[in-house]
Amino acid sequence: MNDLTAILEAALTHQQEGRLDQAETIYRKVLKIDPSDSSAIHLLGTLMQRRGNFDEAISLIGKAILLSPKVADYHANIAAVYLAAGRPLEAASHAKTALKIDADNFDAAYNLGNALFALGDVAASVKMFQRSLELDPANQACWTNYLFTLNFSPDATPADIWQANRLWGEGIEEAREGAEVSFATTGKPGYADPDRQLNLAYFLPELDQHVTTRFIEPVLSAHDREQFSVFVYGDRTDARSPPSAIGDSADHWIDTHGLSDRDIARQMRGDGIDVLAHPCTFKARYRTVLAHRAAPVQIACTNLVSTTGLEDTDYLITDGFISPDREGEAYFTEQLIRLTGFNIYKSFDAEPEPGPLPAAESGLVTFGSFNNIAKLTGRVVAVWSEILTAVEGSRLLLKNGAFDDVSVRHRTTERFFDQGIAADRLLFEGFTQDPAGYLSAYQRVDISLDPFPFGGGTTSYEAIWMGVPVLTLAGDTFMGRLSGSLMHRLDLPEFVVDSKADYIAAARLLASDVDRLGEIRCSLRHQAQATIFNAERHVAELEAAYRDAWLAFCET
Repeated sequence: MNDLTAILEAALTHQQEGRLDQAETIYRKVLKIDPSDSSAIHLLGTLMQRRGNFDEAISLIGKAILLSPKVADYHANIAAVYLAAGRPLEAASHAKTALKIDADNFDAAYNLGNALFALGDVAASVKMFQRSLELDPANQACWTNYLFTLNFSPDATPADIWQANRLWGEGIEEAREGAEVSFATTGKPGYADPDRQLNLAYFLPELDQHVTTRFIEPVLSAHDREQFSVFVYGDRTDARSPPSAIGDSADHWIDTHGLSDRDIARQMRGDGIDVLAHPCTFKARYRTVLAHRAAPVQIACTNLVSTTGLEDTDYLITDGFISPDREGEAYFTEQLIRLTGFNIYKSFDAEPEPGPLPAAESGLVTFGSFNNIAKLTGRVVAVWSEILTAVEGSRLLLKNGAFDDVSVRHRTTERFFDQGIAADRLLFEGFTQDPAGYLSAYQRVDISLDPFPFGGGTTSYEAIWMGVPVLTLAGDTFMGRLSGSLMHRLDLPEFVVDSKADYIAAARLLASDVDRLGEIRCSLRHQAQATIFNAERHVAELEAAYRDAWLAFCET
């Protein structure tokens, strides 16, 4: 090992432990000695990525690649930067190059899986994540993305999704500490009283994420404080205090930054938590706290896409439309609790009005989808193309941050063109920072088209709030039925179909009745406020479910 190599290793340690200024100083000193040291250039590029300076990171790692084009790690890492910068095509290209150099490079395989997902090639993404897990079977980030992506696959059955989640769960259960779990309050007088005030905890590991907080804020604020003392355990990357709405709605806020899942579970047990409601199980890496039995009663709720795959999750909140039959319960480790509605979403404070129906003014129907581009699978593009063909003069507005990348717009245009749809039938919009500006884009949409098999969640709530009904093809997986649940609760069952043929026929029929669409636009927000945005009604049902679960525990 030469002196520069040792110096770079010391700098990398600084970088990995968060001392970025010290690391950058060393990298730049090395480059003064040898400006063509590709390793130093590459590492400085990865540091710039960590700072969020993606352009400089791409420039630096690109320079390292020019100097040493056969280093797989350089290509794998620049792929990660391109992904972070919202440029999945370039990410995929470099990840593929890295795998040609080193077929067993985990980072390259993992980044390629993420890039393919971002491009909507779900089948290839699933295969690449499976390959990544062969290379690193314990990588929780990869497991998280694999299990999440599997829900997007039109070929994945409920049994497939169950088996994959259970395989992950078994691995977590085998790896956990085998010590007997005890609860601090178990032996206290009155502990098993089914009617006492309960210590209710919510675990929010990503409080910086706007979507998560919008699902949970109305729940926290509506709880009956005589029945429940509400604890929130959460983590933020930007600050150690919760968002004001979360902090104001919780009786107790506990910062979990830097704690392991085992430590978080131990903290909850020490705090005497009776019921743990986990609203973030859509990501596998957030579920593992449940495996350490943090509370006597553990419930998955609010923002999930499938079973947790963990035997220590006692219950899962769903509704009668999402989980209509007993046969499907075989694909859950949890006992299902069916409410009127699976979840609730926070209504908007500074929103624009829905505005007039675009078709009433232009005479042409505009369909729209603001969903993740990964949901635009080949089958979705084919069916939506048939809809555009069936509804003369109609257009499709696609809005997502991915469309800020011109190459993604071109690729998407080509996919529709291959199905016979001219470019002028498509409208693209990218990311909008301002929430009101984002919502105002729905003023240009008459009917929202729900993708399949992974339908909308947040986007369906947004569309409905803006007076835009969601036409959905209900599938047989959890996330294939959420939009259908919303439309049924809004008493609009004609917007829920069971086959591709019916999807196309319904789009044609609904688009032909402009008067009916106008009536819906005028009334939908008010109707939604009374139902799917009605936090008091939802939380009353949720609290009854929590109480019933506690009663069942007390009787065991």
